[in-house]
Amino acid sequence: MARDGLLTAIIAAVAAATIALVRAPATEMDQQVRETSDAPLLPPPEQVVRLSLGYRAALADVLWSHVLVSQGLHTIERRRFDNLISLIDAINALDPTFRDPYLFADALITFQSAETPHSEVVKAREIMERGTQHRPLDGEIWLVLGQFVAFIAPAAYLKDDAEKQQWRLDGARYLARAAELGGGDANMSWQALGGAAILGRAGEREAQIRFLQRTLAVTDNEELQQQLRAQLDQLRGERIADTYTRRLDRFNDLWRRDLPFTSKATRLLVGPPRDPFYCAGGAHDDEARCAASWADWAQRIDEGR
Repeated sequence: MARDGLLTAIIAAVAAATIALVRAPATEMDQQVRETSDAPLLPPPEQVVRLSLGYRAALADVLWSHVLVSQGLHTIERRRFDNLISLIDAINALDPTFRDPYLFADALITFQSAETPHSEVVKAREIMERGTQHRPLDGEIWLVLGQFVAFIAPAAYLKDDAEKQQWRLDGARYLARAAELGGGDANMSWQALGGAAILGRAGEREAQIRFLQRTLAVTDNEELQQQLRAQLDQLRGERIADTYTRRLDRFNDLWRRDLPFTSKATRLLVGPPRDPFYCAGGAHDDEARCAASWADWAQRIDEGR
């Protein structure tokens, strides 16, 4: 028994001495070695979908958590996250309606380095456009996409002047869509308003007017309405602006008298109020109060009927 105890003590002493001898060189080597790239771990997105065995949303959540944690670790280590785009593609394939990857794609991808490759800038736009296809009524995705395409990418990442101009125009149209979808969100409408100025500078005057008109038609924010009306006055002239403003005032009056508890967007969806007894027989078919659609109603208001 004593012999076994002595042998154990000798072995422990030798082990401790060995560890002491190799620990310092191993620590120094560990401090010198740095990871410079990531090994690709995932198959193509369509194969990832099959490997999920039906748990697509759950696997998408796991991969998204991995993206966020790994992005932080890569930032601390000051190196690129090489697998980022493939991971986002896989997440989109697994759960196409998962909105967070679309909202953060541009920030995550372009944050990789000071000189973001052109291909990655295009890829960031592609991912966000994918988001608008799968979530076409999500105004925030349209807003983020429009801001990136209209302002961020041309100012920071694109070099070709013709490409910059085309991206700005595309981004302005995305912002116009964001303004339409965000009618009840004044903050979103304010942020999207910069797209109208881009259209104006590009000579797209009619598109700029439509942008402002659509935003004015859906917003309930009085300050924004005043700003939009002022811009329309400048663009269309006092006479045309007065016609449009009079039509809008008539609409607001109908809205408040008929369905004041609904939003403006809902009122537009329902259609103009129509008195079936007054409009019966066809004698008053050409009057605004008997119009079957808002388009007909607006035309008859403009014509004074």
